[in-house]
Amino acid sequence: MAKWRFRYYGDPVLRQKSEPIEEITDEIKELARYMIYYADNHNGIGLSAVQLGVPIRLFVLRDYIVQPDGKWTVSPPKIYINPKIVWKSEETNIDTEGCMSVPNLNVGPIERPNELTIEATDLEGNRFIEQREGLNARVSFHENDHLNGVLQIDRLPPNVRKRIEPQLLAIKKKYGSTP
Repeated sequence: MAKWRFRYYGDPVLRQKSEPIEEITDEIKELARYMIYYADNHNGIGLSAVQLGVPIRLFVLRDYIVQPDGKWTVSPPKIYINPKIVWKSEETNIDTEGCMSVPNLNVGPIERPNELTIEATDLEGNRFIEQREGLNARVSFHENDHLNGVLQIDRLPPNVRKRIEPQLLAIKKKYGSTP
């Protein structure tokens, strides 16, 4: 049985602000590896630690890459410890977003900046700065929102949020909201 349990909409831990990681321990490394495994095996492109009930500032993701033939592939996994968005573009785009914690609900319109600069630490303790754009910037913003207790549904216009309320209640009912 897994050491961590995946959390769904309605679970109060998803609304917690995640705490900084002070030291990269063996348990943090194990959690990061499990997060990659979990995302890969549940059709996720990214995952935050809080989605596994651990409110620490850690997320993993894979970049979307367009190949020369126009088909999509993904990058090797990337790990972001204590990420901080240090710049975001004024230019934005509007799209839909899905979330593993809000299953079967790809919703929009959600407006996000087109580009960002993010600073984080990798699993070996090395600080890095990365420029991200387009869909890869959107994924970074989405995962970073999780670290602040924000879900993609919180970014919806009120009329759309009201329209999906029955589906959100069904998710709470199906998965419960046990801490």
